[in-house]
Amino acid sequence: MQLYLYDTWQRDLRLFEPLRAEHVGLYCCGPTVYDYAHIGNLRSYLFEDVLRRVLEFNGHTVRHVVNITDVGHLVSDGDDGEDKMEKGSRRAGGASAWTLAERFTRAFQDDMDALGMLAPTLWCRATDHIPEQIDFIAALAAKDFTYRTDDGIYFDTSRQDDYGYLARLDRDGLQAGIRVEQGQKRHATDFALWKFSPRDAKRQMEWDSPWGRGFPGWHIECSAMSAKYLSPWFDIHCGGEDHIAVHHSNEIAQS
Repeated sequence: MQLYLYDTWQRDLRLFEPLRAEHVGLYCCGPTVYDYAHIGNLRSYLFEDVLRRVLEFNGHTVRHVVNITDVGHLVSDGDDGEDKMEKGSRRAGGASAWTLAERFTRAFQDDMDALGMLAPTLWCRATDHIPEQIDFIAALAAKDFTYRTDDGIYFDTSRQDDYGYLARLDRDGLQAGIRVEQGQKRHATDFALWKFSPRDAKRQMEWDSPWGRGFPGWHIECSAMSAKYLSPWFDIHCGGEDHIAVHHSNEIAQS
């Protein structure tokens, strides 16, 4: 049976042909575990569960990888504000960010079980892969794709002519339409790879790096972990459609 899937990059139906015979690599952007998932969040994972079942029905062996974002996802996609885990910790009355991550990871997995979803082949946590993320950023820096500001290491999107193609972004329009202070970012679409720990506040989650003590940006985790567990080239990347313009575009750029 021929299987056709909608490809967001091409904006069209595409005949699915796995890269490696009958083996399929499937990466799905997982939850940021600072709170309970709501039904809108779970809709994406229900879709991915159906997709996996369809692939297996068609005779494919699926390596299904789902990440847990337990650090680095700021409250703003614009690389400002505080980490959702740190904010959630304060809201929870002082429970540590680490405790919070464990609690809501289990709650999310319980929700998946309650909805009858298959467990992924592999769960991977951002905090368990800090060395891989640092190595990934170092490789980008060696290729001159990064620059340093007072608050972190940023990816220079001007280095890629096709940046934002997935979302059909109007980069010139975004740059011309800036109405807010973007700090030392060179371009509106540039994004943080590594954020420095604030000098005036103690973070619960921070690590040493070649650039200074801090924590990874949100986007780098998915590139680092998908490359580790599925290889740099794999078949299908899924996630919420609200991530197309920023998170998934940034993943493509850095990968």
